[in-house]
Amino acid sequence: MIDVTCAVIRNDEGLVLAVRRGPAMGNAGKWEFPGGKTREGEDHEDCIIREIDEELGMDIVICGRLDAVVHDYGDKKIRLIPFLCDTLSSKPVLREHDSYLWMKPAELLTLDMTAADIPVAGQYAAGHSCEPEQDTGQEIQQLTAQAGVELARMMGRVSSVEEITMIAQSAVNDSVLLSQLVTLSSSTEPRVGFMSSWALSKVVDVDAKVMVPFLPLIVDALPSAPNESVQRSFMRVLTKSDLNDIPQSHHARLIDYCMAAMREPGEPVAPKAYGMEILASFCTLYPEMSNEVIGAVQLIINDASGGMKAAGRKIISKLSLSTMSSAPSRRERRSPQS
Repeated sequence: MIDVTCAVIRNDEGLVLAVRRGPAMGNAGKWEFPGGKTREGEDHEDCIIREIDEELGMDIVICGRLDAVVHDYGDKKIRLIPFLCDTLSSKPVLREHDSYLWMKPAELLTLDMTAADIPVAGQYAAGHSCEPEQDTGQEIQQLTAQAGVELARMMGRVSSVEEITMIAQSAVNDSVLLSQLVTLSSSTEPRVGFMSSWALSKVVDVDAKVMVPFLPLIVDALPSAPNESVQRSFMRVLTKSDLNDIPQSHHARLIDYCMAAMREPGEPVAPKAYGMEILASFCTLYPEMSNEVIGAVQLIINDASGGMKAAGRKIISKLSLSTMSSAPSRRERRSPQS
């Protein structure tokens, strides 16, 4: 039996990526979740990250797994191992497939999929085909006055964008719930940490100002973020926030973190992208940083994807124009405190 991994890749809108097998592939014209065979000695997690990079040029974060599917194609028998993954990418680079779609979970069942992928689509759609349960809102209200351990249990059961959005909207108006989400984001239980931090990233879309009291905590927690999903959500919160709302005592710490994320060769795409944005914003407070940030951005986009190159060039152009304009006098300049 051959072990094959596949990725149920979700974007920020909760849509799922499906790709169509190209003419040179077996089962040409059939739709599937992207992935491929594991190599000898290769972990399943390493396999799916490698396959998605090779097939689609996308950066993904593994968030969970679905049940494996065993299927006999006649000439080969496979065990398909599905991973739930998130991504910031919106347009895959099709190297083997000839088309792609971002679809709602229930729509996956309308595709002409390969035999092994059909049960995977059914599993995922079954868990995301309904609106949040009617008592979810009541449960949230009850939990706001109860211990964080109970909220942790609930966050471990959350599985849909709709539920996360509802929790985020409740947290905007409830400082107790918001505080608990910040605390649970650093949970060593991966799903609890991911879901809690994801809710925070939705909170800033509703009202970024409610996050102001927690921004120093988020900056402090970034270096020890338990996984890439939490790291990405924390950086998204900071990107959407006004840097003037972060105490100046934390500026140098955040600048150093973003610089390190951009310079680290093995760092995922998301921290690099958010790091660029945060550093570019800091240049409005500390213009003397501009040349260093331009150099750092130029370095990481040399071998980056098309989307990353475009974003980096936009930042470089903006900062270059800024440095050519009249700079403030040395007396007027501020310096980030260490």
